Order: sequence, then C-alpha cells, then structure tokens
Amino acid sequence: MLNLLAIVPGQVLRLKDGSSAEVTENIGDGIWLNARGADGMEELVFCEDIASVEPALAQQAPA
Repeated sequence: MLNLLAIVPGQVLRLKDGSSAEVTENIGDGIWLNARGADGMEELVFCEDIASVEPALAQQAPA
C-alpha cells in the first residue's frame, strides 16, 4: 500500500498502464497527485492508477 501523503514533487510514478510521470504537486488529500507525463502535459493521477513510486529524479544515482 502506498502512502500518498509522503510523496513529494520530483518523485517518479510508474502507472499501471506502463507509463511514468513526475510528481509536480501533492494535493495532500491522500488520493490525487498532480504529475507531468512524458508528453509534458500535467494531469491529476488517481491513487488506484499508481503501480509504484521511485525516488525523486535528483536523488537517483548517476548512470
């Protein structure tokens, strides 16, 4: 179970449809996050659509 209240901007969401999105804002209700997809569009992401959460891009180790 994911704790959406602990997710911060910059973290990457892996969605159940196979796509990913970077969190831009945590609404703070534990259900919705605002995130930017690969197409650059921001949209609301529902908690049930999230498969996993990765660390913020700035926190990831260099490749």
